Amino acid sequence: MADLGNLFMGLALVAAFVSIAALVWGRKLGPKEGEGLTNTGYLATYGVLAGVTVSIAILTSAFFSENFTFEYVAQHHSTDVSALAWLYKFAGVWAGREGSLLFWAWLLAMFAAYIAYKRMSITDELSNMSLAVLNFVQIFFLVALFIPLNNPFKLSPESWIGPGGELLIRGGMNPLLQHWAMTLHPPTLFVGYAGLAVPFAFAIGSLIVNDSSKLWVEIVDRITVFSWLFLGIGIGLGAIWAYVVLGWGGYWAWDPVENASLLPWLTGVGLLHSFTVYRRRGGFKKWAVMMAVVSFVFVLLGTFITRSGVVQSVHAFQQDELSFWWFLAMMVGSLLAGLVGITYRSESFKGADEFDSLTAKESSYYFNNVLMLVAAVVIAALTLAPAFGGKTYGPATYDAIARPVGILYIFIMAVCPLLAWRKTDGAQFFAKIKWPLVSAAVITSALVYLWWTVLWPIHLFGSPNANPFTSVTHTYEAITAFAVGALAVSVAVYLFVVGAQKRALAKSEAFFAALFSIITKARTQSGGYLTHLGMGIIIIGLVGSMFVKDVRVGIESQPGAVFEVGGYDFIFQGFDERTLPNNDIVSELRFDVYRDGRQTGIATPGQIRYFRQDQTRLDVSVIVEPLRDIFVVFEGFDQGGQIQMNIKINPLISWVWFGFAVTILGTGIAMWPRRRPEAA
Repeated sequence: MADLGNLFMGLALVAAFVSIAALVWGRKLGPKEGEGLTNTGYLATYGVLAGVTVSIAILTSAFFSENFTFEYVAQHHSTDVSALAWLYKFAGVWAGREGSLLFWAWLLAMFAAYIAYKRMSITDELSNMSLAVLNFVQIFFLVALFIPLNNPFKLSPESWIGPGGELLIRGGMNPLLQHWAMTLHPPTLFVGYAGLAVPFAFAIGSLIVNDSSKLWVEIVDRITVFSWLFLGIGIGLGAIWAYVVLGWGGYWAWDPVENASLLPWLTGVGLLHSFTVYRRRGGFKKWAVMMAVVSFVFVLLGTFITRSGVVQSVHAFQQDELSFWWFLAMMVGSLLAGLVGITYRSESFKGADEFDSLTAKESSYYFNNVLMLVAAVVIAALTLAPAFGGKTYGPATYDAIARPVGILYIFIMAVCPLLAWRKTDGAQFFAKIKWPLVSAAVITSALVYLWWTVLWPIHLFGSPNANPFTSVTHTYEAITAFAVGALAVSVAVYLFVVGAQKRALAKSEAFFAALFSIITKARTQSGGYLTHLGMGIIIIGLVGSMFVKDVRVGIESQPGAVFEVGGYDFIFQGFDERTLPNNDIVSELRFDVYRDGRQTGIATPGQIRYFRQDQTRLDVSVIVEPLRDIFVVFEGFDQGGQIQMNIKINPLISWVWFGFAVTILGTGIAMWPRRRPEAA
């Protein structure tokens, strides 16, 4: 079976070479003489998908049959016996270095085959060369799979396997990965990563054939939104996993691998906005090409960081010098291709980038691009600094940069829809923004009251002598973030209300019917507004991360023991421990939680001791309220038998998750394909 997996990976590699050769040679012969070869290039792309699909099917089958003769299966199989055991068997495919790379290659082959399917009836020069670029990228990933440390079909040492095929060594999937959010986190990220290869390929393809029309943007626009959407979902799922599994009460630690996933998301924002100007105004052509290239380079950087061992990360795989040079070559080659191409085609890709005022809509798009690109480059530089002999930067450094940049970005995002192309008339702008400003002022006032009565007292708990008027970080940044978040929410709601009112008047419809029509018919615009609304809610929620009350307490292990944190009374009810059929040991504590004499919930923190992996995982308990989460962690028993607890009061966390959901909904609506008109 292992040989068969390698065979089909090899066949996929051959098919990729055949596709490129046929497409390039077909172009050289011309549309008529080269038609047969060009079609061969498209069909060979399906061959790539077929080969990789068989390979990944073999690996998946090995996980479900627990075929431990595969070293990768022996190291990453799940030992779970819950109702989700089947899901974790699937997750084993992408749980480690080798399988995740194969999964990456399979998704890339899926995107390439989709492009081949959509464009084969047309086989225009742009599509042909772009498909060749996609298959060239595929070659790099397929070759990487034959590097020993990356090959998922390596055989286990004979000493690992017993006479009945049983595994004789300890090991298996990392217990931290056996959670629904982490099961979905890598594949959604990989969908985003693989999908961003498509705009890159078409950007390079447009340079090769010297086609600066908006055709390439129109072909890849929906795929790019789809990819950015899944990248965002992946980042969000990773944040949820970190929050509920790792036990430290946070959702983002500025770990190098976390940063790597954020980089293409940031530049993807600039890419999508560049596409808008490209389509509507014929501008930002060079921006669009370079943001497509840079976004893909950052995708490769994420793969590079994870697999090369160039920087230390809790998420990174084993260091491999060959992978280091291979992925570095991919990054450098991709960036050089874009830079050389846009320099050579500079005259052809001149766009209508001029605008008459800094208050023009074009200027907001321009500043958006600059801000996202600079932010991504700075984060990348800080992340990679240790690899070049520099210092390792902690979360405080990243926060000091991210907070003001994030506030500025949300402000630009909020006012952009109210601006006009080329030049904004002041009177018209004020007429549009006056009601959102009133609404934002009301919302901000309520949030400032919340800050003063709830958030600032938490800060005083850790810093009793803090002064709200001199504490820049915890006062001015918090209030400013509240204000711009409120403005973003207000502008988005205002645009929906005004749009629905105008349609209701013009079509004689009820208000909510008109609103529904706007959302479902003007999907690109409505999806954008919803995304802005979600981002405004997120930044309001993020302020809560600055004001976390963190308390550790020890209590007697007797039912009825009571302790208090942040106005909440915790009453210990009991301790339960059980052994699962796989010899994992699950322990659980129960606390009734009260506030002002009223029960607000039940906390059931615990731990799981994994027998095969010889590891312990915290099983945190979270009570969710509109304004705060009560985050409860059981850390074990001390030498005297006391229960050691860690309690965190996390303000506004649910706002982050809700804003994330609204952002995903908005992006999904914007991505949804337009309905094609029926033929007459």
